[in-house]
Amino acid sequence: MAYIGLKYAVFAPITTETKGQPITYGKGIVLGRMIQATINFTRNSDVLFADDVTAESDNSITGGTVNLNVDDIEEAAQVEALGVVKSGETGKEVYHETDTPAPYGGIGYLRVREKNKVKSYIPYWLHKTQLAVNSETANTKGNNIQWQTPTAEGQIMGVEIANDGITYFRDHKVFATEAEAITWLNTMANITEA
Repeated sequence: MAYIGLKYAVFAPITTETKGQPITYGKGIVLGRMIQATINFTRNSDVLFADDVTAESDNSITGGTVNLNVDDIEEAAQVEALGVVKSGETGKEVYHETDTPAPYGGIGYLRVREKNKVKSYIPYWLHKTQLAVNSETANTKGNNIQWQTPTAEGQIMGVEIANDGITYFRDHKVFATEAEAITWLNTMANITEA
């Protein structure tokens, strides 16, 4: 697969999660404009040896991590996705880092693929994650600008969204147009405005 683009990071907080049922999400929000997404799944790596050879192996997914590098995370997105607390009057809000954990939520993003000179648009949806900005680096402006952009890091958790005994981590779907792919992501993230 040859991917040539990445865009449109969204987050939606989980409002209800019942084993064997689809997750219900609250109103979603755009996290920022995408720079990079890194997904690392953690897998079982157990091997059963019998008669001095590998007889069975298991490489099933047990969880994972997500790192989303975006151009900026607006304050509203920090409150919704990172658990930052807002206080004060309108126009004079103060945003606080606290020891309260960030909410669980779904994350989506869109990859652009080109194969045989034909573009397709593939939105991905991680059903359950928990994000945080764990480190921050600030640099002074010198002779050359060094762009400083945030990376939200998080855990990927499995969910049982159907009564089929399967743990789900991520969905994706292939579309011919970017508009269709964004509509799919907006539906998953419960984003109603364009």
